[in-house]
Amino acid sequence: MKNIKEILKHTPLPYDKIKIQRCLKLVTSGLPIHLKNNISFMYLKGNTLYFATKHPAINFELYQKLSDIKMMLRAIQLKKRCLSIKIDNIKCFSIYKKEKKNEKIIPDIKFYIKPLKGTFENRAKNPKIAKKFEEIREIIKNKNYSL
Repeated sequence: MKNIKEILKHTPLPYDKIKIQRCLKLVTSGLPIHLKNNISFMYLKGNTLYFATKHPAINFELYQKLSDIKMMLRAIQLKKRCLSIKIDNIKCFSIYKKEKKNEKIIPDIKFYIKPLKGTFENRAKNPKIAKKFEEIREIIKNKNYSL
């Protein structure tokens, strides 16, 4: 007959993911601050640990620190809480997306000027103002002929 401890070892518990996340937090706590701040999240899939970074340049730095990360993982796996974690590979990817510039696109709208004929009533009672209206009428007529 099987012991209760053996049965519980083979059945996944709902708190396994929480335990894994706690162990992975220990990995990030050992990293330098600029790397720790630029890691968005990380997860374990199979025996591979995935790092999601905020910028592609951080991927290269993580690959350079790969031996340090593996040493931290070995030390963490020796802890009693993290015995169930087995990590063989480490992969990094970036979730950075370049922001588009907010450029206003001005469409090429061609405005067509309706030719004026200069036909309007001159209702001005003051002779100076009436004379100005007549000058404006002559200017409008001359411009339309030149177009």
